[in-house]
Amino acid sequence: MLATLFVDKPADFEAVQFAKAAAAAAVEIGLDSVLVSYYPVFRLQDSKVIDDIFGRTYQVCVDKRGFQVLPIYRGGLIKGPDDWKAWDKSDLLKLPAMCNRDMTQIRKEYGDKVFIFGMSSAGLFESTWEPMGFESFVVAARKEREFVDRMIRFHEDLHCNILEALFDAGVPGYVYSDDLAYKSGPMLNPKMFKRLFEEGFIRITETAHSLGMKVIIHSCGNTTSLLEWIADCGFDGVHPLEPTAGMELTEAKEAVGDRLCLVGNIDVSRIPVSAPREEVFETVRRAVADAGRGGGFILAADHSHEDVTVQNMKWMLEAGREYGRYPLEV
Repeated sequence: MLATLFVDKPADFEAVQFAKAAAAAAVEIGLDSVLVSYYPVFRLQDSKVIDDIFGRTYQVCVDKRGFQVLPIYRGGLIKGPDDWKAWDKSDLLKLPAMCNRDMTQIRKEYGDKVFIFGMSSAGLFESTWEPMGFESFVVAARKEREFVDRMIRFHEDLHCNILEALFDAGVPGYVYSDDLAYKSGPMLNPKMFKRLFEEGFIRITETAHSLGMKVIIHSCGNTTSLLEWIADCGFDGVHPLEPTAGMELTEAKEAVGDRLCLVGNIDVSRIPVSAPREEVFETVRRAVADAGRGGGFILAADHSHEDVTVQNMKWMLEAGREYGRYPLEV
């Protein structure tokens, strides 16, 4: 469940209500956990253009019913060290306190009914390359390393402050969202990922664990070749294991199933949207058989989708409870 909002008070109020509704819906449907994202970042420039507090610009998008949906990324507004130095970071620095305020309300109302994962910022990789654009980021990573490291450390500090804010709000889990891969594989050479981001990833996971929180990384694309490194960085779980990007549960289970909880791998465009009951049950049965042995698998869709139906979600839950009881018989 994702709540995004613009940086103004009316939209802030609406987003909090949406986040509460997301938690309430999870409880009503019977989910065991829910991701509640508090993400106050967008700033409407005109009817077609949005920018955000990270330094990214987007195209406004609406769905088939005329409702605004997540905008499409179009480029960055920070071209170098001088732009970053001059960039107004005041709204970014407000995120932890705002997150604490509203997640406290949600946790008090629903925290005894469903396990809440909180999220309130883009990851270190996304927050570094997207404000510059990918080509400029790659050049800067080699020629202006001090500048790139400064951006990474800023966002690393921000994530750790958000973790403290969520802990103070009583939220037990954190989803660190950072898309690291295309459908074909990692967006960077794994060695460069390690060189630039490993220290920050470890600090984030160690901060979460020091607070007694669980932390899952969400990364779209085919992350097969990154799974061992993700485990080395200390994450407790990985999502979404995107099936349309070629991610195989059996392969992931064999590689890191004893070190990471595997979350997802259910194609959201089909199973919780339009698949008949028999297909939903068979898909869930196969996922549990592939990844459920010995525990360490959370049944979930790989993404969100505007056309998910309550009926299909209930079928998924029903199938999960039928096939997911231990000892497994699938």
